[in-house]
Amino acid sequence: MPRKPKIVALEAAGPVPASLPPDDVVQAVAAVLRPAIRMLLRSGIDYPRLAAELKWLFIEEAVAEIGRSGQAGTDSAISLLSGVHRKDVRNWRLGGRPPAAARPVALSARVFARWISQAEYLDAEGRPRALARTGAAPSFEALVRTVTHDVHPFTVLQELIRLGIASVEIQDGGEIVVPGSDFVPPAGSREALDLLAANLADHATAAVSNVLGGPPTLEQSVFAAGITAASAERLQALARSLWVRTRNEMIEEASRLYEADRELPEARMRVRFGSYFWSGPWEPALPDPPDDSPRDEEP
Repeated sequence: MPRKPKIVALEAAGPVPASLPPDDVVQAVAAVLRPAIRMLLRSGIDYPRLAAELKWLFIEEAVAEIGRSGQAGTDSAISLLSGVHRKDVRNWRLGGRPPAAARPVALSARVFARWISQAEYLDAEGRPRALARTGAAPSFEALVRTVTHDVHPFTVLQELIRLGIASVEIQDGGEIVVPGSDFVPPAGSREALDLLAANLADHATAAVSNVLGGPPTLEQSVFAAGITAASAERLQALARSLWVRTRNEMIEEASRLYEADRELPEARMRVRFGSYFWSGPWEPALPDPPDDSPRDEEP
């Protein structure tokens, strides 16, 4: 029989919702974890390896939760709340593990963001246009210089080509840098994993905050079922079109606000705004049988 999760009373650190049914919470988290477990298995990471990492996560989050409640973070309190043995809590406290270093936004992503949002680098339809590799603005060299003077534009170009985000063509005897359709790193790359971690972590944080009664934050989606594959493809094309328009508007306003706020001592906030689309097979739930339908009888 599976173990029932322990319920540990903590003083509320803020507004909290009605008690969440533990079994329902576990089922919801299991649904969220399923695609992550698929990726782990395909990467050769088994349950013991994941369980070892989860142990430290449970300890760290228990410490944070106890701290929010204003209670003393003793080994016993951490062990009781997390379910991790006191010996492991003590080992964590003595040795711990170094916190993951914050990974800055990649320079290549920042350059691409400028490319798709600055008017002088866009064509008449608002799409990023091909640029001369060198020379005065608008050129790729000038574009990079609007972001950094510490890295040579050719180095940035090599990175964009490696990621499949740009290419170089020869036109009229000169080199032209051609943009890709979007900033989508290659499958299996370090950059793709960084995006997965950053996007899903912040999405989950917003959703969990709403469930736990935090300040209401945007976390919505549109769901449709019972449509054909062709219809799903049309909806995906619409979603991409809507995203491009919204993304460009958000980048433009975020850039303006950043320039206005960057010197202020209280400029300590970060935001992430995203969009996603997924389609896959759907099996409708079977209707309940009518009262007069045949049923198995107990002998």
